Amino acid sequence: MRVLIGTILISIVCSTAIAEDSIAAKEYQALVDEFELEGGARTFAKRFLKIAQEHPSDPKATEALLWVVTNVRGRSDTTAALQLLEKQHASSAQLSSACANIARSRSIAAEKLLRAIVTQGDNLETRAAACFHLARLLETESGIIVQLKQQPELAPRVLQYYGKEYGKHLSGLELADLSKQRELVYQQMLRTFSKIKTTDGTMGELAQKALFAIHHLTVGKHPPEIKGEDVFGKEFKLSDYRGKVVMLSFWGHW
Repeated sequence: MRVLIGTILISIVCSTAIAEDSIAAKEYQALVDEFELEGGARTFAKRFLKIAQEHPSDPKATEALLWVVTNVRGRSDTTAALQLLEKQHASSAQLSSACANIARSRSIAAEKLLRAIVTQGDNLETRAAACFHLARLLETESGIIVQLKQQPELAPRVLQYYGKEYGKHLSGLELADLSKQRELVYQQMLRTFSKIKTTDGTMGELAQKALFAIHHLTVGKHPPEIKGEDVFGKEFKLSDYRGKVVMLSFWGHW
């Protein structure tokens, strides 16, 4: 009798889980259909978040959160979705193809989620994608900081475009810290994901190019040695002119 009761209880629990999953899938699809008819992503964001919050164990929860990240950038709902992904779904294989959108989400929670995927990702490809786009995110932030230093009058526009929260975060970043973080991420790419292929080459090749630029093509760094011949056929090296004022003249025929 006890065995029979136990079997019945297990069946009830399983049936409930299946029903819950079905409810989440139906709610998600209905909401997608409604959005396609009406448009206005921001007005739908909280409803997609609600699906994820009410059905956290359902695969549709991840899809619902990614919908918010993809369609609504730089908003509080975006940050909420990223935080839920980081806390509950960082190991999901569904995140592999979403890393680019996560990096472009204009939220302070994006970096933390990408770092979580790098360490907790379901497979090597997912972790590699997160590492790659984490590096891209840090590069983008570095570019913004450089621009703000050169043109501080752009700060209000940055706050407007990226949102108050993320804009304030960007304004407080230090270029030296970002450069060091980028270097560490590229080193991890080279060490852990070097054989993973991308459309632009392997992760290892991309990391090597980026590290070369960081070490040699950054303001304040010594450039790599360059050898050549002048217009008279005389050999020269770039290092011959170290410590001297050099004028470069770029010209060509078009």
